[in-house]
This record gives sequence, C-alpha cells and structure tokens, in this order.
Amino acid sequence: MTLQREELLTELRRLATDLDRGPTPDELDEKSSYTLADYREEFGSWANALAVADIEQPAGRKIPSESLRAELRRLAEELDKVPTGQEMVSHGHHGINTYKNRFGSWNEALEAADLSRKPDRKERSDQELLAEIERLADELGRIPSSRDMAEHGEFGRITYRDHFGSWNEALGAAGFDRRRPKRKTSEAELVTELQRLADALGTTPTTDDMQRDGEFSPGTYINRFESWSAALEAADLN
Repeated sequence: MTLQREELLTELRRLATDLDRGPTPDELDEKSSYTLADYREEFGSWANALAVADIEQPAGRKIPSESLRAELRRLAEELDKVPTGQEMVSHGHHGINTYKNRFGSWNEALEAADLSRKPDRKERSDQELLAEIERLADELGRIPSSRDMAEHGEFGRITYRDHFGSWNEALGAAGFDRRRPKRKTSEAELVTELQRLADALGTTPTTDDMQRDGEFSPGTYINRFESWSAALEAADLN
C-alpha cells in the first residue's frame, strides 16, 4: 500500500469515528485537509474509497434539491460550460444517479438548475435516437453501451427503452451487432453494474430489470455466480 493511500484511508476512518458513521463528500470538504478529488484520483470513486476503508456509505441523509442544483451551477462555472454527467463524477460532489433519481434524468437536472433547455424526450423521433447512437459510436470508436449514452450522449436509457424496448434492441435498429465482445467480463464489473442498477432503481433489481436496463444479461450473472440470488449477495444487495 502506498503512503498516500494509507494516509487517505486513515483520514477516512478518523472522520467516520468522529461522526460515528460514514462521512459525506461535503463533510470531507469541511473537516479534512484532503479533497474529494484526492480520493477519486487514488480510488476511482468516493464509494470505492469508503469500501476499501470498510466504511458503510451514510444512509438516510437526503441531499436538498437546491444543494444539488447549486453544485451543478458551481461546476458549470468552474468548467465554463454546461457539465456532462461524467464531469460531475470526475469533478463534482455527487453521482450521476443522485441527479437522475431526484430529477428523472441528467438533462432534467440541468434544466432544474437553469443550465439547459433541451426539448422533451417524447418529441424525439426514432431516427434522431438512432443517429445519436451512430454519432456516439463514431466518437468512441466502438459500439456504445447504455452507460456510454447516459454519460456522454444526448439521451438516457429510459428514452431508448420507451422507444425500442431495450438498449440492445436500439443497437440492433441502429445496425450494430448486439453481441458482446468475447472478452470475459470480470466479477467486479458485474457487481459494479448490479450496484449501479440498484442505485438507479432505488430497489434490489430483478432479472427483468437487468434484461431491460442493465449492461449485461441475467444469464451472464447466473453462469458466473450460479444463481441470481448469489449474484445479489456478492453485490451486498440481499
């Protein structure tokens, strides 16, 4: 373990002891000389830093909507442009799903903060939605995932699900091979996707939820973990 990582973990545990629970990013800013960016650079995300420190994420502390809007406006001023969801993950204080769960979608969160005035998603035609998949594929140089679209694209998973039934069906309509590459997906990736989906839904996901809105098929989980329940247990969702 590097000295930097050890110091960051020690500081996290100190805060948790002082608060008698896991700290929030805002409390880190108030009570520590380390920043949220320090933890993201070392651990990849705030949630992962808490997990490595064996500290549970704080529960029952609903962030006021105005605080979420204020953070969006602060980040927009810092970047001198309307931020993307990925920029909130990299430079902001909250996660994308926090905004989606509160406001319905990233674009609606931007609108609530007076940062965007995008047309309602129901006005979008299938042709526009498919063109956005093609644009994102050109930008990334590969077939985009639904997560790529949520983070870097113009529309969200729900828009594609409403129009095409699922993300895979949308890819098929756009002319892309819906089969995944042969690279074996790691258990960590599968667990992370389960936790993301649970966060987005606000409840423990079912196999139908994964089929409809997830990155992987339920069969992938059953093959890897022997059952859906075992996969949920591995993701600490049971």
